[in-house]
Amino acid sequence: MNEEKRFLDVHDVMEITGLSSSSSYIVIKQLNEELRKKGYLTIRAKVISTYFYERFFGKEVHNNARIQR
Repeated sequence: MNEEKRFLDVHDVMEITGLSSSSSYIVIKQLNEELRKKGYLTIRAKVISTYFYERFFGKEVHNNARIQR
């Protein structure tokens, strides 16, 4: 995975956060609900990577951010 993905799936969210698959699906669903309320189109079981990183790590996002600090 050399280039940055535009969308993250449940496996990506699990890897980044360390959450279980069911918890990762809940996170994706919540973020997609927020995006829909803002007028964005969403894809079921995937979330826009930039929005995910912004919500988890703030506005200044580093590529390949992982919770391992």
